[in-house]
Amino acid sequence: MCYSNTFSKVVYNRIVMSFIEVKDLCFSYVEDNLVLDNLSFNIEKGTYTCIIGHNGSGKSTLAKLIAGLLEAKSGSIKIDGLEVNATNIHSIRSKLGIVFQNPDNQFIGSTVRDDIAFGLENKQIKREEMDDIINKYAKEVGVLDFLDKEPTALSGGQKQRVAIAGVLAMNPEIIIFDEATSMLDPKGKSDIKKLMSLLSDTKKYTIISITHDIEEVLLSDNCLVLNKGKVYAYSKAKDVFNNAEELRKIDLDIPFSLKVKEAFNKQHIKLKSNDLEGMAKELWQLTSNH
Repeated sequence: MCYSNTFSKVVYNRIVMSFIEVKDLCFSYVEDNLVLDNLSFNIEKGTYTCIIGHNGSGKSTLAKLIAGLLEAKSGSIKIDGLEVNATNIHSIRSKLGIVFQNPDNQFIGSTVRDDIAFGLENKQIKREEMDDIINKYAKEVGVLDFLDKEPTALSGGQKQRVAIAGVLAMNPEIIIFDEATSMLDPKGKSDIKKLMSLLSDTKKYTIISITHDIEEVLLSDNCLVLNKGKVYAYSKAKDVFNNAEELRKIDLDIPFSLKVKEAFNKQHIKLKSNDLEGMAKELWQLTSNH
């Protein structure tokens, strides 16, 4: 495997017994042009992992391989000990739900209630049980008041909440968010990121988020950085961002809060906090003192 020297120690420390195990994974859409090149990493159960990288780094392709929507050229993916292949694909997919980029492309039912019910009907859940499940997860994601509305009447963020409710109703162990906030306005993005964080806090779900939103990474447990189809780094999010110059080498940004901290460090003003709330308090105190 090819890693940045700065990150190599961090990456190897992350190789642990896990719920999702990717080993020597290679994939190409065109012969002799690898999109994913010898990827190996593990994801522990109940964690929230963000996958970042520039366009074409292989993020969404990796998500499709984990979900069994594509077949690897070589290497393997195991989920809860089961290899992702034709034999196990039904069992694998019963453990997994995906929230896609465009909420408009995810609706099937004529109302929000019908849409959440769609997956349950396919699982042949009894009607009397179905209503309780729909109400439970609609309430959990904040769309209980919209159940009888047409999806077209909802905002982008509300539509994405409905999509998440439909996934949760299927009782998955793994939820993959494939750039699920990229088409939303700032409020919609903020609402969905908060919801993802709340879901993560339950430790009931193993969350994988494919994202370009660097600020989201600060909400996650771990961050996997892809570059040209290879694992560039894999560590706790704060450890990845401690190597800001390494990220800039592959044209990735760092969170605004860390940019602020860097700017203050150049002026020899030390901020103790790495989180936005903590920095805001420190900045307020600094400006108040002047």
